[in-house]
Amino acid sequence: LVRPQPGPGLSWVKASFRSLHGTVASAWKNEGGTFTYEITIPANTAATVWIPAANPGQVREGDRPASEATGVKFLRSESGAAVYEVRAGQYRFTCKP
Repeated sequence: LVRPQPGPGLSWVKASFRSLHGTVASAWKNEGGTFTYEITIPANTAATVWIPAANPGQVREGDRPASEATGVKFLRSESGAAVYEVRAGQYRFTCKP
């Protein structure tokens, strides 16, 4: 489960974790009204990811809508976030929260 929590006083966060399957890396920044979230999920794993967006239709992964991105599956909207399942790989989500 990966759930960035942007808030007052924070404009960016970068962290990583060595899991049994490899390194999970997570970095987000809030800049110019755009939230950017980069995440790496190790091979043979998947993650549930929350992106702080009131409208899932505004979330992009790379240069396309997240709903059309390879390895990304929209699960639900929940408390002001779009929730996705992502397969192993590197992702770059953007949105206007």
